[in-house]
Amino acid sequence: MPGTKQIGLNPGFLVVNQVSLMRPVRLIVLGVALLLGAVAAAPCSVKAEQEGVRARAGSDYTTYTTPRFTLYIGSDSKPSEPINADEVAEQSLKILNTTYEELSRIFRTQPKRKVVLRFLSPTEFRRQTGAPEWTSAMYFRDEITIPLTKANAWERDELHRALRHEYVHAVIAELSDYRCPAWLDEGVAQLLEGQINPLLGPALRRWVGLNPAIPLEWLQNGFTTLESAYVPAAYAQSLFATRKLIQQHGFQSVTNYLADLRKGVVERKAFERSFYRPKAQFERELTREMRRWAASREVNP
Repeated sequence: MPGTKQIGLNPGFLVVNQVSLMRPVRLIVLGVALLLGAVAAAPCSVKAEQEGVRARAGSDYTTYTTPRFTLYIGSDSKPSEPINADEVAEQSLKILNTTYEELSRIFRTQPKRKVVLRFLSPTEFRRQTGAPEWTSAMYFRDEITIPLTKANAWERDELHRALRHEYVHAVIAELSDYRCPAWLDEGVAQLLEGQINPLLGPALRRWVGLNPAIPLEWLQNGFTTLESAYVPAAYAQSLFATRKLIQQHGFQSVTNYLADLRKGVVERKAFERSFYRPKAQFERELTREMRRWAASREVNP
């Protein structure tokens, strides 16, 4: 949906006790992407990518520009442990370019919008994005923002997961013109990011043990407005619902759905055209299907 922030679930976020099904309290989230200061264009080569341009933005940011991506890498919050910006850029661009090629094949189209990637210190990440504590990354209006420290700069698996997840959001936003419901957006991102977050299975089992499926209407506009108690189950249900649709109708159905949304087709009509049943019927099926899964030995939603 226009203005929706998409966020990554921190793998370390603890699953809270299950709660009774109540409408979540809504919090106000600022939908404003902060602009970085103007960058002095002092080009030089980047070993990460031959056509890249590297420039110094004062003493706080180093900037890298390629045809598909612009990277801003901020100084670490610990000056005694400086981050090698060139190496972070090289690693990040390799992941992003590989993901670009893969998503082009999956969605059968080549994304055209240039995406900005901002690495900030954890303090700046919270200050600039206003993100909840459980977020590990955020996508908003063609910008991916990730908190970076010396410790996590070299956690390749975590960086790979975060970049893939958030770049999927960027591609879905382009293909749907920012109209994709958050639950499907998050579901596809989790399917394509790599290893499934191990917290999701237990979270969904706890939830469906006491509650029916969370109404998809509640998961329409992003998860930053949910009470923290709902967040793990919201991610898990989104993954489960998306996987079920793809298993039944193939990934092309998702691409067709996004294309209809981009054309301005009403969301419920687009859903029925792409997935061959009314959305209300699919929602009724979710509780039964999730409880059947919960009784099985399957680990992931």
